[in-house]
Amino acid sequence: MRKIVLSQEIKYGKEDVNELESASIKVRKIYDKAIMMLKHHVPESLWKFWAYPKPAQEPLSGSEENSSPFFQKWIQSPSGWKCIGCEHHYVECLPRAGEKEPSNKREYIYHNGRLQGMLLQVFIWSQYEEISLFHPFLGGPPFYDEEEMEVISTYFVPTYVTSLPFEQSGKPFKKHNMRFPVYQEFISAPPLLIHLDGEVHEGTWMTGVYVDGGHFLGLGPYFKNTDGSRTFIQALIN
Repeated sequence: MRKIVLSQEIKYGKEDVNELESASIKVRKIYDKAIMMLKHHVPESLWKFWAYPKPAQEPLSGSEENSSPFFQKWIQSPSGWKCIGCEHHYVECLPRAGEKEPSNKREYIYHNGRLQGMLLQVFIWSQYEEISLFHPFLGGPPFYDEEEMEVISTYFVPTYVTSLPFEQSGKPFKKHNMRFPVYQEFISAPPLLIHLDGEVHEGTWMTGVYVDGGHFLGLGPYFKNTDGSRTFIQALIN
């Protein structure tokens, strides 16, 4: 769990917002499709490990597991927007010191399910590579159609549970240390300086996109510090 404090502002052009709105919905549909496939084929014991439970204060609804809100993490790279992962964001408001009920609307704890999001990236990318390599020889309809394959090619980032593909290709990569390591192609995020609590902090500019089902809910840009902590920033559209 990570504490997040909103601060300052960052501007987006209308074209960027329009692209992120369209792309995030398409990416969410691919996530949902992959999750449903896993749910039907992965043993229940493993599925319990995969699925991230909601906090006790947020009761389960009658909807499907994949209807929960997603927080997609995007980087505006030199080659365009890239989605490097997703998180489930189940929100718990934090009470102020001495208060019985939570009332501070600007501080939250996010149960983000980061491990599950990274494993989902690995699964989708492996599917993409298998379809690209073998579909012409196997025939029949692939799991992802032509449009979905184009979305994965354009917006997803190569992600594996081994560094070997990057070592063979010579491409830079980032190692994510969780319960077991996940390796992802390194995408350079724009550097950013912010003033916070009277100090200047250096980090990178990341763009969160909130998507619930097939609906774009908005942007959640954040400053990522060198220690991995986040400071959320208000999004302004030019």
